[in-house]
Amino acid sequence: MLFVITVLVVCFISNTSALKNCDDCIAINQCRPALQRILVDKSPETERLVRNAYCGYDKLPKICCSEFEITPSIFQRNNNYDLQRNNEYDDSDDIEDHPNVKLLSEDCGEIEGNRIVGGSTASMYEFPWIVLISYRYGRTLRFDCAGTLINSKYVLTAAHCVKNKTIAGVRVGEYDISSPIDCTGEGETLVCENKLQDRRVAEIIYHNEYDVVPVAVNDIALLRLSRPVVLTYKNSGAICLPVMKSLREMNLDGETATVAGWGFTEKYQRSNVLLKVELPVYSSKTCKAYYKRSQRADSIDMLRHKLCAGEIGRDSCRGDSGGPLMLEGEYNGTDRYIQFGIVSYGPSQCGSNTPAVYTDVRKFMKWILDTIKP
Repeated sequence: MLFVITVLVVCFISNTSALKNCDDCIAINQCRPALQRILVDKSPETERLVRNAYCGYDKLPKICCSEFEITPSIFQRNNNYDLQRNNEYDDSDDIEDHPNVKLLSEDCGEIEGNRIVGGSTASMYEFPWIVLISYRYGRTLRFDCAGTLINSKYVLTAAHCVKNKTIAGVRVGEYDISSPIDCTGEGETLVCENKLQDRRVAEIIYHNEYDVVPVAVNDIALLRLSRPVVLTYKNSGAICLPVMKSLREMNLDGETATVAGWGFTEKYQRSNVLLKVELPVYSSKTCKAYYKRSQRADSIDMLRHKLCAGEIGRDSCRGDSGGPLMLEGEYNGTDRYIQFGIVSYGPSQCGSNTPAVYTDVRKFMKWILDTIKP
């Protein structure tokens, strides 16, 4: 296959004398978007793109990888392309008319009062949809990831939190892991809560195209619980998802989002109490610019179905994985919290100048609705 691609590229550049100058000049076999485009679309447009991106030769032709970006229109011109795969990211109007939309909670994302790095303590009832996922290590149980309730039976989380893991269960309503009874305030303002709900997991469903090489892609999963969660307690609830077209097409660049979890803090210690932090959200273009400096160029295209958020001193961190990136917005005429992202991965040093990466929930709404059942 690589030989065929090399022959095609050599044919494309046979009459090319100029070499493009760029920061991501790499061998053709290292640029996944270029490989996919050359295989699928051998049109004059692709030939022109290859000529313009050609930047050298070292055993194999080298190209400026950032010049290539996969778009649905390219693949729609080729009958051999798997259209079903492309439809997994469908964001057309039929999402709102999907028969399983009614399975999502309408009473969701209520804003209270109608390493999380650099964060502050959340209030006890602020994010009742955030759950802890419990893992079994021999005779030991440990909370290593988080997730969100999208209805009484399903938890939305990251695929890397569930694949090849021994999951003991899910805990709903937790606030302070170190205490069996959660209390805040003092004197007349003292409020205590003990209505924890532990549920076993009946089914683990992660995206069938989830992969971690070279970075995590399609990092999304659902957990079906063995029995429904009681959502009428004050410390339990469901998060809203971006079902409406207006939310799925919303420009998040420059918006401020909230991440919450029990991850590591800036003191490199795991937090016992739920923390929250507000983060700036970056456009796909800005996100690619950050990661172009820190990762192999062939992984840049894998940011297409993701969001970036964070800044120096304010970030999600290990232990927050699977948790939500939330924005306040209008949902059915009311201001609610809406989950736009799932904590996926980030730089090795949390809170650095490279933002963390989040699975873009908007791109997977069809997958979510196709997967859940009554």
